[in-house]
Amino acid sequence: MNSEHTLRSEPKRHPIGRGWVWVRTGFDIFNKGMGASVAMIALWFVVGLVLDRLPAGGFISQLLYMVWGAGWVAVAQRGYAGHPLQFADFFAGFRQRLTPLILGGLLVLCLFSLIVLVCATLLHMWGLTGLLSQDPETLTLTVTQAQGFLLCLLLGLALMVPVLMAITFAPALIFFHGVGVWQAARLSFKGCLRNMWPFLWWGLLGAVLILFGVILFLVGLLVVLPAINYSIYAAYRDIYLEESEVTEQAPPAKEFGFEA
Repeated sequence: MNSEHTLRSEPKRHPIGRGWVWVRTGFDIFNKGMGASVAMIALWFVVGLVLDRLPAGGFISQLLYMVWGAGWVAVAQRGYAGHPLQFADFFAGFRQRLTPLILGGLLVLCLFSLIVLVCATLLHMWGLTGLLSQDPETLTLTVTQAQGFLLCLLLGLALMVPVLMAITFAPALIFFHGVGVWQAARLSFKGCLRNMWPFLWWGLLGAVLILFGVILFLVGLLVVLPAINYSIYAAYRDIYLEESEVTEQAPPAKEFGFEA
């Protein structure tokens, strides 16, 4: 499934409007195999629910984060080239680059655990950890305690941003190019940093679409979530691949919407 993609020497910078192109391309790829896409997102949810019930399920789920990510970009690659999506490609990360992808998942787990540790340490230093065990219905907070919790929450969210930047494109970079886990994280962070504005627009559009998906009794998420995952592949191509290759393999432009 791997292709001879050629990485740029440096991630390319794009204007803010490119975020919409990525989202639109994600839906175009979804149109290449709606049934396969819905089946993949359903399987993803079911596996996640099953793992959550296992003693070490959360740990296993984190280790598989980039393995599933590689599956999404492998599926998107076929759709981007104009071919029908294939459900079997969703397991490409289990067949190729499994070890580095799992190591990438371990890196994600370590980074998120570090964020939790920092926040827990601050709560302990401020004497707020005891409040976490109290009944929420009878819990009362002083203004100072509320400010402490809010500050800790904001700090945790702020620390999550660079982590998310480092893992957004890491599965694609590891799977398609065989780069090391740390190098993939560094390149992913750099690509997101250089495209901060289009990613802000992409994120806002994605948030609105997910909200609509929730409003539609969660059924809309079966469409929105695969399309958002596919849009990450479109962004990866724009940012990291050589210009000639992106141009030659770009799908034909068409009006945004769902095929009948």
